[in-house]
Amino acid sequence: EKYNDLALYFFVPPSKRKHYTFFSLTNCRWDLNSVPDYCSEQVKIIFSVLRDTILETGEKAFIYQGRTVTHHIVKIWLDLLKSMLREAEWSSDKLTPSLEDYMENAYISFALGPIVLPATYLIGPPLAEKTVESSEYNQLYKLMSTMGRLLNDVQGFKRESAEGKLNAVSLHMIHQQDNRSKDEVVESIKDIAERNRRELQKLVLEEKRSVVPRECKEAFLKMSKVLNLFYRKDDGFTSNDLMTVVKSVIYEPVTLQDESLT
Repeated sequence: EKYNDLALYFFVPPSKRKHYTFFSLTNCRWDLNSVPDYCSEQVKIIFSVLRDTILETGEKAFIYQGRTVTHHIVKIWLDLLKSMLREAEWSSDKLTPSLEDYMENAYISFALGPIVLPATYLIGPPLAEKTVESSEYNQLYKLMSTMGRLLNDVQGFKRESAEGKLNAVSLHMIHQQDNRSKDEVVESIKDIAERNRRELQKLVLEEKRSVVPRECKEAFLKMSKVLNLFYRKDDGFTSNDLMTVVKSVIYEPVTLQDESLT
């Protein structure tokens, strides 16, 4: 399939640099059967990996859904890449967005879209086009991602500030009118994240007016639980404690207590 008049933007973190190098494929002609021959080698590599991932996911989804959903998976990735480009442009141009503009973009750049949304096609129940375009489906995604983004920003505030990056905490402090302390701002953001979690849980449990199958809604709720664990004490990406837990699950043998059969 070809997707015309779409702009695909890439930014890749170069080794030993803190800022991003941009690769943009303006007016990219999306052809999932080939790789554009007018791009840099790095962009070709990224495009090839994305193409293979999209095609593989689309093929698996077709088995469950009985219809092609590749166009939706392409859109999910494009939305993510465009949101990342926007953040990188803010950084390179030294712009300070409003908190509202930041959050409207940041829940997408948190990058749960390509993880959770395609997975809902693989759970089992059929998802009609109108279902994935429904306000309920998109609200499930937004609540889950907003909660994760806020928790990430709280735990990563110190590290990102040292790198010169803006996040929800720093923007709250820049734009606030009541001169609250950093700790007060952090607690306020945690409260907002918790409200998003509760609203998500309420939406998952809603049955009467729901158009999204319960099994699919559970995927959003389960990811929110993972996020709570991930950011419970610190930034899960740099947490030695969490890394130790993961390694123990993978590498340490499970010891079963012998039980008498008598």
